[in-house]
Amino acid sequence: MKRPDLAQMTLAIADLIIEMRSQFPVEPLTKTMDWRFRNFLYRGRRQPDVRIVVNVVDELPAIPSGRDLFVTTHFQDHQENWRWQQADGHFVYRTPLTEKRQCAIVNQALNEATLWVLSKEGRHTWKLGDVIYDFLQILLINYLAQRDGAFAHGIGLKDTSGKGLLFVGKSGAGKSTTARLWHQHSRATILNDDRIIIRKRGQRFYIHGTPWHGDFSDYLASTIDPAPLERLFFIYHARQHISAPMATAQAFCELYSCLFPTFWDRRGLERTAALCQELIGSVPVARLGFRKDRSVIAFVRQRCR
Repeated sequence: MKRPDLAQMTLAIADLIIEMRSQFPVEPLTKTMDWRFRNFLYRGRRQPDVRIVVNVVDELPAIPSGRDLFVTTHFQDHQENWRWQQADGHFVYRTPLTEKRQCAIVNQALNEATLWVLSKEGRHTWKLGDVIYDFLQILLINYLAQRDGAFAHGIGLKDTSGKGLLFVGKSGAGKSTTARLWHQHSRATILNDDRIIIRKRGQRFYIHGTPWHGDFSDYLASTIDPAPLERLFFIYHARQHISAPMATAQAFCELYSCLFPTFWDRRGLERTAALCQELIGSVPVARLGFRKDRSVIAFVRQRCR
């Protein structure tokens, strides 16, 4: 019997090539989803950094449970979102969420995985979103923590000068507002308003966009290119624009709280902390108070000269 052709989709995220293969057909991107993912589709010839095999099944396989490394619950209903486990020679990922029950086995190097997703309404097909939300994000958080990068909760943009600017802050600090102001009133390219990947290349840090956006998503129709990180701002709402330098220790603590450290992995924690420390020491950092006004763009640009 002739083996069916494998369905394949390949993404490029933060200069990582992620290949997804399956013996089950992948559903084409719809018009409503195309703007979200199309800029990350990859058609080049580079060898993949991460390979994922996708299986569509009526029942998830009975993968032996390993030792729980991390379990997340939703802050509202306290129900489990997903868990990451250590098994014999590999990792196990599971999520019990009704609409996306999944499980996966991931090798120790975090670059090969087999993912099982449930069929939907009798259709043995899969969507790109089945992999991206949330398995791929969790896999890449682990992968980058072992290498040269980290996820940051913030807004990244590439200004018209080519400079990369990163704005971070706690919930309610004004990240979505900042993204809207720069998108509507400048020609800067918004990389993301919620999930930014920071990677070190040589002696420089770069910021990369991701498919995991926040409240504001109009910018995702733009071309997404990385930018060399030139300035880091810790933002908050204020009655007038104000910028002030920060002590190294304070900047480290606040940046680290905006990253996605692998609490379940000591080596990953140590590498993320080292990356954070090096970034603070090499990129100018400031606290930025701003009012909801387009004039903050000129204010920031003046301080980036």
